[in-house]
Amino acid sequence: MKMNRLKIHICIACMVVLSLGKIFAQSQENNAIEFDKLIHNFGKVSVNEGEKHCSFTFKNISDKPIVIYNVVSSCGCTTPIWPKKPIMPNESGKIEVTYLNDQGPYPFDKALTVYSSGSKKPVVLRIKGLAYEKENSLQEMFPVAIGPLGVKNNIIKGGQITQGNSKEGVFTIANISTKNVTVEFSNLSPGLALTMENKTIPANQVADVYYKVNTAEAVNWGNTDYSATVKCNRVPAKTKISVNCMIVDNFSKLTKEEKNKAPMVIAKSSSYNFGEINAGEEVTATFELTNRGYSTLKIYRIYDDRNALEIVAPESVKASSNFTIKAKVKNTNKKENPVYTITMVTNSPTRPLINLFITGNIK
Repeated sequence: MKMNRLKIHICIACMVVLSLGKIFAQSQENNAIEFDKLIHNFGKVSVNEGEKHCSFTFKNISDKPIVIYNVVSSCGCTTPIWPKKPIMPNESGKIEVTYLNDQGPYPFDKALTVYSSGSKKPVVLRIKGLAYEKENSLQEMFPVAIGPLGVKNNIIKGGQITQGNSKEGVFTIANISTKNVTVEFSNLSPGLALTMENKTIPANQVADVYYKVNTAEAVNWGNTDYSATVKCNRVPAKTKISVNCMIVDNFSKLTKEEKNKAPMVIAKSSSYNFGEINAGEEVTATFELTNRGYSTLKIYRIYDDRNALEIVAPESVKASSNFTIKAKVKNTNKKENPVYTITMVTNSPTRPLINLFITGNIK
């Protein structure tokens, strides 16, 4: 009985081996191309390290020319390039693969399906590896140098503040040197306060700096930088730190009736294109506006983002009155297609900030 069972197991094993051999032989017969490898392992790949490249070499093992019709990638991160011309018998070619990893960390396994003439079934190539997150240095994480210190940006965005109010925030500063650094702040703009829990930052460590902008201490309008000099071990750094804020009027105490009677600015056109001019040629833009409100319009401040305009505007406009704003481009020696943004800060609750734009071509 045991002998019969053994014979049966041997017969089954032989049948499996013969079947596998037959399948393998058929797959070889079905393919007109033979690859040097079917899998490329990149190993460890750092996230955001950039493109990785590999290639798969193949040979036409048939007696007829073959054409690779298409190579389909399973992922948009993988780009194949293959020969478009026919490959003669016994000739070789390459499929070049570019892999761009911008996500992770995780193991990856991407398929490339090769469709060619002379092969009944497509060939599946694979690229694989392990994506990992790169550990950035303090200097890479805080690239803006302030002496031996580093920050992500030396201009801190403080956002919008209504006149008379204050705003608080925090930013991180890093000691990217190999020695302890004691930090002090001097020459602070009126209304700016900067504090630290511990003024001495150990080497290769970070610390938080707390800021407070109080607009009640100094009247500013529109885009305003509150700056300070940073002293590192009593030595002033060349690069300053600043908190940038947009200061607007405070309408919180206005009654509904006062808001209904408030000034309202309407511009006939908010953009002016001066066309094409020669470098060095002067040009003046004129904007026509109206105060359609029921009280006097106050223009607290008017300025441009490039400090390149001479702007003429009234300080106030009576109710239901028209007015003009003229802006002359001070420097047109540079050949460019400039965009000048004019910002007007007003006492209009509906439009406390009004932007006007000047464009053109300086050749």
